[in-house]
Amino acid sequence: MSDRSLRLLFAVCGVAHLAFGTAGAVFPRWFFGVLPPWPPLHVGQIQIAGIFDLAMATAFLIAATDVARYAPLMIAAGVVAELGHALVWIGHIVVGDDPPADLGTPLLMRAFGAILAVAGAGRFQATRHQ
Repeated sequence: MSDRSLRLLFAVCGVAHLAFGTAGAVFPRWFFGVLPPWPPLHVGQIQIAGIFDLAMATAFLIAATDVARYAPLMIAAGVVAELGHALVWIGHIVVGDDPPADLGTPLLMRAFGAILAVAGAGRFQATRHQ
């Protein structure tokens, strides 16, 4: 994946995390009213998740400013964060804590994580053969 494409992906991930982070940290009760419920239904937990999303947004947006410098770190962090969170959320759906209609967001997170993993593998192969 080219630096230009990766810059766009980092920017999109950053803006998505910024939106969720702001909603979760600043407007947790609104967040509950808009998104399907997920356990545990605790405002403080949503705010903690919001702070995590704000940190991820900051990291992705900084990485978008200098892809060559930050790509190795953000690809690794993004794969772990996106795929890990998606798997936990899908697990809640599988065991019945969340409704099946709630599958869209974790699938989108899985897609981000998979794209980052492919980009990371491509960059690793390119540096290995130099």
